[in-house]
Amino acid sequence: MMNALPSNLNVLVHTIEKTINDWPVKISLEHAIKWVLQFEVEHYALAVRILENLDILDSSSIRSSLEVAQTKLIRKISEKGSPMKGNNTLFAAIGNTAKSGALIAYHYRATTGISEDDFVSSDEEEQLDLSKIDNIVLVDDVIGSGKTIAKEVKRVAEEVYSLSKTRNIFVLTVAGYDDGIKHITKETGATVVTALEYNTRDTVANLDAAFYKGMPVAERNAALETIKKYCRLISSSNLGYSELGGLLIFDHNTPNTTLPIIWSNSKGWLPLFPRTKKMPGVAKLLKSAEEERRVTSPSNQLTLFVEGKLDEIFIDCFLKTKNLLQELQVPDIKAIALGGLNQSERLLELITESKKQAIFIVDNDLYSQRALERIDYIKESHVLKLNPTFAAMLDIDKIYENKERFPKLPEKIPNIDDEKWWSEFEHAILKRGPISTNYNRIDQIIEEFLDQENYRVFCENLKLKIQEMLNFK
Repeated sequence: MMNALPSNLNVLVHTIEKTINDWPVKISLEHAIKWVLQFEVEHYALAVRILENLDILDSSSIRSSLEVAQTKLIRKISEKGSPMKGNNTLFAAIGNTAKSGALIAYHYRATTGISEDDFVSSDEEEQLDLSKIDNIVLVDDVIGSGKTIAKEVKRVAEEVYSLSKTRNIFVLTVAGYDDGIKHITKETGATVVTALEYNTRDTVANLDAAFYKGMPVAERNAALETIKKYCRLISSSNLGYSELGGLLIFDHNTPNTTLPIIWSNSKGWLPLFPRTKKMPGVAKLLKSAEEERRVTSPSNQLTLFVEGKLDEIFIDCFLKTKNLLQELQVPDIKAIALGGLNQSERLLELITESKKQAIFIVDNDLYSQRALERIDYIKESHVLKLNPTFAAMLDIDKIYENKERFPKLPEKIPNIDDEKWWSEFEHAILKRGPISTNYNRIDQIIEEFLDQENYRVFCENLKLKIQEMLNFK
């Protein structure tokens, strides 16, 4: 075959050979050339550029990444007040166990030394014993758009959060795109831990991405449209699932957010790295949660459901440094960020049925008011409305005395009741960068600037709500 190559491809063979020889996963030169030959002659160079920019992770890279993810996970679990010890942490593949989940679980166990007994390894009929579990870690290889994983996390959270004893839910992956990570956090409130964080500059969708390095700016859009054209020929999307345009590949599978021309075999296309199909997974965990909810008596644990991760950090800080347990005179408190789950009718219905001791703490803004109006399952006795947000518990005067530390503060105005102002204030003080990676900084700001009188009023109001809830039950 090599002798029969057209001259316009022959000049690229050396580049193709050098590129694939540098990959940790080996494919034959003949296979790579066949893949390039599927493109029109004038697009051979673009196909080779795609080869040169693929990011391929083999087993060694995956294990190294999981080692990093494990150290992050241990820290995040400790921040939630239930350090990983003994058998209090359960691991399960997210939704899909056949190829990716099983292999990632295998690599994870081999890397960290965690016992196989701590993994949900199959969907067998027998129940899991969840009684000693404080943390549930849902494991997958990659977060793309985050939509599929968020759907699976919601399914688990609806069952787990409605149990008498509340567990923390974490998502652990080898790699993830930042927009997908944000989506999961926003929609589910789960804590996401990923070793390798990518963004749009690691895709073809962004014309400023590394993929286009050295290409004249005037030619970049045409190149992107050409890639889209080939993807549309063999798939229903322009750039893969959620139009991400990824270039990431695992040795065991290719994410569907990667360009379809890499992995699809539709309409006779020869894939470079075929994508394997998967089968449903976490049914065993869900079945065990259903059984526990059915047979377990109510717990003395109080769950404070809040809207987002920032709110969760406030409660965690109050528990660690402000004696919230003693202030409320309750034996145990768990703070859980719901994100988009605060509108899950199934979760709220299950919580009501289970007689779970839970208070929903919400912002006193138009969005939260409308959300509450749509949900009949939350009784007034179970809802504490803030005045108007957690950020309002900070000493605003003291913050403005130190405004040089917060350069994007909005102009200070009297009688602040503007929702837009509060949003700008929160972003300037607390949301500078991803919340998940700024936990300690936010924690320190709360500790330094919390207004003690505002905190006292919050505790008093929360105590009244707890009493109302107990009387209602």
